[in-house]
Amino acid sequence: MARNDQRNIGRFYAFVVGLAALGLPAAFADDNPISHAFQYQRASDLATSIEQTAGKVPVATKTDAKVGKAKKTEATNGGKIVDELEKLPNLNVRPDTVEEHKPHGASLAGVQPGVTKYSDLRKNSTFSKPVDEEEIDGFQVSTYQDPTLPDTTIQIVGKDNLVEAIMINLGEARSETDARKVFEDEIKDVRPIWTPDELGNFREVFPEKGVAFVLEPGETPGLPSNRVVQIVAETVKCEYFIMRAEQDMHVSYTFARDDAEHALLHDDSAPGAYWILAQTHLAVGDITNARKHIFKAIKLNDSLPQFHLTYIDTLIQAGEVDSALRYMDAVRDSFTEHPLYQIEALILDSFMRHEKANPDYDGSIAQGQRALKLLGTLYESNLTPEVIWAAKKLEARANLSVAIAVARKPWKNPGDQLKTFEWIDAATAVATELDKMASEDSQLPSAQIDVLQAGLEACLELPDSKEVDAYTQRMIAATDIYLKKTPDEVSAASARWRAGKALANAARIYEARGNFQKAASVGEKALGYLGIVTEYRPAVDRIPTALAQLELGQIYADGLDKADKGAEYFKKANALFEQIQDGVRARDAALVGTPLAVAAAVCWKKGKKEEGIGMLETAVAFLEKAHEGGFVKDSELWKPYSNLSTMYKGVKDAENAAKYKKLADQYAPAGN
Repeated sequence: MARNDQRNIGRFYAFVVGLAALGLPAAFADDNPISHAFQYQRASDLATSIEQTAGKVPVATKTDAKVGKAKKTEATNGGKIVDELEKLPNLNVRPDTVEEHKPHGASLAGVQPGVTKYSDLRKNSTFSKPVDEEEIDGFQVSTYQDPTLPDTTIQIVGKDNLVEAIMINLGEARSETDARKVFEDEIKDVRPIWTPDELGNFREVFPEKGVAFVLEPGETPGLPSNRVVQIVAETVKCEYFIMRAEQDMHVSYTFARDDAEHALLHDDSAPGAYWILAQTHLAVGDITNARKHIFKAIKLNDSLPQFHLTYIDTLIQAGEVDSALRYMDAVRDSFTEHPLYQIEALILDSFMRHEKANPDYDGSIAQGQRALKLLGTLYESNLTPEVIWAAKKLEARANLSVAIAVARKPWKNPGDQLKTFEWIDAATAVATELDKMASEDSQLPSAQIDVLQAGLEACLELPDSKEVDAYTQRMIAATDIYLKKTPDEVSAASARWRAGKALANAARIYEARGNFQKAASVGEKALGYLGIVTEYRPAVDRIPTALAQLELGQIYADGLDKADKGAEYFKKANALFEQIQDGVRARDAALVGTPLAVAAAVCWKKGKKEEGIGMLETAVAFLEKAHEGGFVKDSELWKPYSNLSTMYKGVKDAENAAKYKKLADQYAPAGN
């Protein structure tokens, strides 16, 4: 075999043995189309990158090669975490649409890697007469020479009697444009990724087809040229989809979800794919599926810090802050070797401190400021655009966490609370930078939506501030403009979820102000967003929608004196709450029970007596469950029991009136 062909075979072997982590300089050659595209497609040794996942998680291939595996940390091995994960149900990934998502590899003259038997090559007229055959490191290699292309050889690599790869070795480098013509019809609609091999070359990979172009190094160290020295068609590998899915998180949540699902079609034990799916579900507030996917990722590989950070974030968004704090303590050591992981852990810690049952506002502010200080140090380094993008997202989150803590903290000087808006303004400036950094093909919503959501949450503590009107108007405008133009269904759901939650808070503020017409208008908008996002979710995940319905019912019935319209919303909310009554967790029961009891009292007061009793019965069932779990005090049961006794007395039901009077007396505060 010629030395050049041996070198090309080496490229293939080196790549299937392992994927190296990327560490690229900040400079780019703008006149190089490959390098220019790479600005948005590459990972970094500092980035929170799935490249690390692909490089560390064992991924079985047809060649039985495995990429490297990170050592497991003592903090995450075994114990309760693994025990909990063992109880997970099997997950199904869009089983109804598997076929439409299933990729098919490329082929050359009827030979398809991963499908064609190596022993059948002699039956193929194009590949019936190899000029050389040999075995190298357990691989079978047949070499072919086309007389019309004297400087080009074709090598077919087999393993276990299955064609593993077809390699077209070019005598001299060709342009990437010329190389595309070989598989032009098959790759024309495929989004490629770029990744290095262990010989210093780069591969432009088309994941659905298993096609890769091996590119010569460019003039700028660490960047590829647009000159192709080898064209490879190989078996379709799940790790390419995982790598592209991580890149997709900067561009489109729909792309990211689909790529993660593609990966699982090829290997349903790929932890990186479950991690990506957890993030896409979390982005739209789908906590149930986010938990399942991140559990699965950790069960498959518990050594990767980014998995643990996503799990902690999921627990926080589920309202399970105490569990998140315990989990953080168990895995904290795994974040120490990576600056962005350290910073994200500090930010999550900041959020948890102002969300836990006994808030630590000073600690929350301190952790957020510490994260910002570390980010300032990080910015002094020579960072890639990828790392800057990740750091800016963390900077915005840190500012917003501090803003919420400042808004909620009881200050000796009330004017200090107004500093909330300084932190929100800082986050707004960072969000503006993030929007400018977005690639031209980005389909993600504006980063301002996250800022406005946090701003309206902070304004619950500052309901008289003029910023409420501005934030509400900006949120509606930004969301509606985005929704009109985006084709990205998952990213659109993310925008609706965040806007819906934010506007529900705005409606509460306007109701507290006594501006019921504005409250109704904003509340309807919030419910519209939330209803679309949560429509097809399990009932327990539609609690935000039901709470928005309760809020609107109160606004119409009590504020605008439209009892019938208010009753319509109460009825819808109560029907949903009755569905989830048996399966709801104690923490969620506490969140539901109190507003439902308040709405029941409003309903009764407006003459809807049967509806009021029914709603209060449901509310009491939730509050009893919350009480059993330690989330509701005795005094919080006394009032609804007393109200139920009064209501039943009012409808001449002496038996139930006496029953709830007895319960009310049991939980009555001293002196009542």
